[in-house]
Amino acid sequence: MLSLSPAKWMRIVVPIAAALLLLVAACGGDDDDGGNGNGNGDGGTATAPADELQPQPVVPQDVEDEVTNPVDGVLEISVNDLIYVVSNLTAPVDETTTIEITNVGTAIHNFRIAGADGEWNTGDDSVSDPDLILGGDTGVVEFSPTLTGTYTFRCDIHPTSEGGIIVVG
Repeated sequence: MLSLSPAKWMRIVVPIAAALLLLVAACGGDDDDGGNGNGNGDGGTATAPADELQPQPVVPQDVEDEVTNPVDGVLEISVNDLIYVVSNLTAPVDETTTIEITNVGTAIHNFRIAGADGEWNTGDDSVSDPDLILGGDTGVVEFSPTLTGTYTFRCDIHPTSEGGIIVVG
């Protein structure tokens, strides 16, 4: 067994402890948001200013020319195995629109709208209930935008092939 005198231990331990303290100090911060640097305390996701819609993600499928408008506050759309049958929607600002998504195929899907921050998987997204829409089932999203502009939606399970836009005005 290796035996070190207390003086030798101090020469080893003190520099290591000092380096660790410097590392912790460099990683920390006084922004009260868990150290992620964006100031919103959500573990690293950005949030748009309250008065401005941020640029939205790219739409993964071609957006059709025909626009689908809500009827009595409801948008009815369907999703087939790898495409939203309806991909160009409208919704009013400062009102809740219910989006009913019927899965007419066999693959499992969901429906997610990127929120005002223009990012996927953040707290301001609107997501289908249930999270997974099985073949023959219907999911619902309550969408209540407070900013005008064009929002992007997609299927999280097929993010490179299924999606569209919702123009809010």
